[in-house]
Amino acid sequence: MTIAEDWVADAMENLEVPRTMRLRLTRNGLTVVPVTQAHVMTQMRIFGQIDARLPGWVPIGEFKVLPPREGYMPEPDVSALPQEKLDPGSSRFDEGLLPFVVEIVSPESKGRDYSTKTDHYALRGIPAYLIVDVLTARWTLLTRPADGEYQHRESGVFGDQIEIPVADRTLTLDSSQFMRI
Repeated sequence: MTIAEDWVADAMENLEVPRTMRLRLTRNGLTVVPVTQAHVMTQMRIFGQIDARLPGWVPIGEFKVLPPREGYMPEPDVSALPQEKLDPGSSRFDEGLLPFVVEIVSPESKGRDYSTKTDHYALRGIPAYLIVDVLTARWTLLTRPADGEYQHRESGVFGDQIEIPVADRTLTLDSSQFMRI
């Protein structure tokens, strides 16, 4: 990491922002963004479905993905870990532990969720990336990462069942529970 990257990482760790906001590193620098109720409710509903439909796994969210690549550690909104792999004191998890990640689109994050994060998650080899767009009531599931790109894409509307491969099983999410802005 460069000195500037160290400074940014330190600032993000130590700056306090209101609970209704998130601090994000964007191409324009550090940005404070609001968290909408649609985002929070959708995240909670996905957590609940993971709890109910993926026995032995624990939903996680608002964590950093290690290692940093190009000075960047994405912070997915949702993922899951096998119960025995969870470190309750950690806010950072190795990319190799993540079978999927979910990003819930907000007005400020739309470009990153559909492009920058797609590239980063594919380069990290994360098997599945689900984009939940609460702005348009649509979802996109990207799977089969190879050579820094996802090779398979499925899309649909809220109301569809979404099947995400997780290790040796399938997590089925009911997107009718997602909330639209």
